[in-house]
Amino acid sequence: MPTNIPRVDVLPLPGPVWLMTALLLVVFTLHVLAMNAAVGGGLWTVWNYFRGRNAEHPYSRRLANELAKMLPVLLAFTVTLGVAALLFVQVLFGNFLYASSILIGSLWLAVIPLVMLAYYGYYYVANTAERGSGTTGVVALISVVILLCVGFIYSNNMTLMLVPSRWLAMYRAHPNGWNLNLGEPLLYPRYLHIMNGAIAVFSAILAHIGMRKMKADFDYGRWLVRRGATVFGICSGIQFLLGLWLLISVPREIMLSFLRDPLASSLLGLSLISVIAAVVSMMVGAMAERPTKLVNAGFGMMVITLTLMVGMRHLLRAAYLKDYANLSALQVQPQVGVIAIFLVLFVGGLVTVGYMLALLVRSSKDKTRTVAAS
Repeated sequence: MPTNIPRVDVLPLPGPVWLMTALLLVVFTLHVLAMNAAVGGGLWTVWNYFRGRNAEHPYSRRLANELAKMLPVLLAFTVTLGVAALLFVQVLFGNFLYASSILIGSLWLAVIPLVMLAYYGYYYVANTAERGSGTTGVVALISVVILLCVGFIYSNNMTLMLVPSRWLAMYRAHPNGWNLNLGEPLLYPRYLHIMNGAIAVFSAILAHIGMRKMKADFDYGRWLVRRGATVFGICSGIQFLLGLWLLISVPREIMLSFLRDPLASSLLGLSLISVIAAVVSMMVGAMAERPTKLVNAGFGMMVITLTLMVGMRHLLRAAYLKDYANLSALQVQPQVGVIAIFLVLFVGGLVTVGYMLALLVRSSKDKTRTVAAS
């Protein structure tokens, strides 16, 4: 192992590696869902806010107002779940993550104030969207751009931790923490794949929301379903091309190792099948005169696809680090009581979040009925 890689933490893991890995995959999947909603929802809000300033597009203005109220909540979930995901990455790959974080330290620390600025911007948009303030759209756009920059910083760190061979040269060139992993071929397709995926995922969420809204306002709900499904289909096509770019950007020996792994190749095949099923189901269901439950089925397949891709991401990281990291060699000292308390609190937290989301959806339904009645 190269001497520039920090030693593994001497503190033993409180639970088996498989449990830490499972928890990482669960919380990261939830984080990705929230992040896609916060970023994709922000982009949808900006587009429909400016489009809705034209009287010919009343649904766009209505949608922008509704989404604006959701943005702070979605970003709060993104941050909370992101912290949990980072903690589990630290547990399993801490010596790699810490090293890459130091190399981009100045920009990595900038993530905190940047997210705070975006958070305040989203709150401003939520409180001013209905009044039609002239600066609301601009603030929403700035907040989204900030989040896109934060995502780029994260992509730099997550790709840099995979290539320990570059660390020493980068540190010698810029020891002040202003490094970026711009020479990494994987960086650009990975970043674009994630951000385009955010638009696709939120579009599917929007189509699912539209199915619910049809019960109170059929025309508006159908408009949401069809717009969401259309954008989801377009972005899924782009996602396929970006995925090919991402695959050919992976070094040949690592890609062969990844594809020869039965689990990795199975997840890849299943993800391709599930995304095709998601697009076909959603488009067929949305284009019917009265959108059918196939839209909801497409939404469910999208969630399955996202979960499969999170698993592939973890296996690809393992393929990159197989010559440097041996997770099976990590020391484990089970702390059954601590793990049990954590799992109870974790499940309780998920139930609480689900209850909060249910209240948010119920509030949105009540408002939709009020608007339709008026």
